[in-house]
Amino acid sequence: MVFFAFVDPLVLRDITFPGLPMTRELGYTLGFFIFWLATASSSLFTWILLRPSSRFNRALPPE
Repeated sequence: MVFFAFVDPLVLRDITFPGLPMTRELGYTLGFFIFWLATASSSLFTWILLRPSSRFNRALPPE
């Protein structure tokens, strides 16, 4: 919310992809999903790092 209070999606489009036809609503929608994806991926990475290591430090079965 703070990001889009200061950044207009159309100005951002003009800076990055000037030939792309886009409306403000589409820019806000894409921005929402990009921020949502960034938050979800950081939470997933945290979950992966916090798994217990006992799963991986087991002794190998005898052959």
